[in-house]
Amino acid sequence: MNRVILFLLLGFCALIQVVNAEPYRLNVTVEINKIYGVNTVDQTYKVDGYLVVKWQEPLSSASSLPPPAVYENSRVDQLVGSGIRIPTLEFINILGKREVGNKQLIVGNQRMMTYNERFLGTFQTDMNFRRFPFDSQNFVIIMEPFSLEEKQLVFTDESSAFIGSPDNQQNCAHSSHELSEWRITGCPKVQVSTHKYPHLSDNHQDADFSRLTISIAAKRSPNYYLWQFILPLSLILVASWSVFWIDEFGSRLMTSFTMMLTVVAYTFYTGSLLPHLPYTTFIGRMIIMGYVSIFTAIVIFVCLRIIGETGPRTRHIIPRCRVLFPIVSLITIAILVGVNNQL
Repeated sequence: MNRVILFLLLGFCALIQVVNAEPYRLNVTVEINKIYGVNTVDQTYKVDGYLVVKWQEPLSSASSLPPPAVYENSRVDQLVGSGIRIPTLEFINILGKREVGNKQLIVGNQRMMTYNERFLGTFQTDMNFRRFPFDSQNFVIIMEPFSLEEKQLVFTDESSAFIGSPDNQQNCAHSSHELSEWRITGCPKVQVSTHKYPHLSDNHQDADFSRLTISIAAKRSPNYYLWQFILPLSLILVASWSVFWIDEFGSRLMTSFTMMLTVVAYTFYTGSLLPHLPYTTFIGRMIIMGYVSIFTAIVIFVCLRIIGETGPRTRHIIPRCRVLFPIVSLITIAILVGVNNQL
């Protein structure tokens, strides 16, 4: 009888321990080696980095832990096959499957566990290219546990992210040749939050999962686009104003149509190099402005041809156009820059 009571007490204590069990508390560190392969059309980028996860195993699983040591690659797989559990984390905004080069599991004293892997993946996030090529973007990495809810696993507020190495956290606003045309403008920001999944609800309660979001702010270096796109387009636009110094009507129209065809050819040239988006970019608006400027000049010449250019009311139009067209173009560019986010 006493043994039965003892077993019941032990079972009751075990049940209380399971019910009141603390969730896994993961301290995650992401060390980013480089961000490269930024695709402005698909809004994707590749990340090469290290993922380090630290946690403490509960006392109930201490007897099943292997001896303190460092286990790598195939030995890690063997430990997982024998029942050692490594929290499964997934990147939410990754395209395809992440590649894992090498992995390591460190079993330390007092049930402390450290999992380390080098990963490579292609990530995707919403980007805003309205100010292209003077835009700034946030490269985002979102991480969640695959199957353990928040009551079973949470990320700690001590989780962090670095670029290059932890030594750069004090001076991380630096240029990196690995980013090619991008320059890091600040330290990576790490945010721990909760994400709900209604489709995984149980008993009319949403499934809550702990989420770790890493955001890396970067600014594009526009030098390439300044010299290869904006400068040639500006020269074409300025050259189109030369028609106001030509006296003969036929030469004016021929020059204007030649400039129009030049802008059309320029549009075809840039079409394969610039991002295809449902909205216009800064360069796209400059191209539109070139069309409007040349078309307006043609309309003015035709109207003056009809009503007479040497009349008392029309003889000052061409001299004024020589001044107004550059001024209006500069004002239009300033306005386009100011209202960029609303177009």
